[in-house]
Amino acid sequence: MSWLMNATTVLTGLSTIFLIALLVIYAKNLKGAKSKLLIGLIIFVGLFLIQNIVSLYYVITMMAYYVSDVEVHVFALTVLQTIAFAVMLWISWE
Repeated sequence: MSWLMNATTVLTGLSTIFLIALLVIYAKNLKGAKSKLLIGLIIFVGLFLIQNIVSLYYVITMMAYYVSDVEVHVFALTVLQTIAFAVMLWISWE
């Protein structure tokens, strides 16, 4: 395992935690104000949560199958995704 794939695994786990927090925030807000936007956000976050869980599973179980050329791209996309979810969580937290 390379350090890049280990970092990708950590960032994917962090993204998953961010998404769970977002889902909790949006679900609490939906109780107070029923709106199509909140339902859309819950679906949006839910789909990304499923994608992250599947991605985390594949990264952990199939890490040896990734060729080194792909590791950089997977890491870069995971970094961008984690930053995006962190920004969404920061904005939604307020």
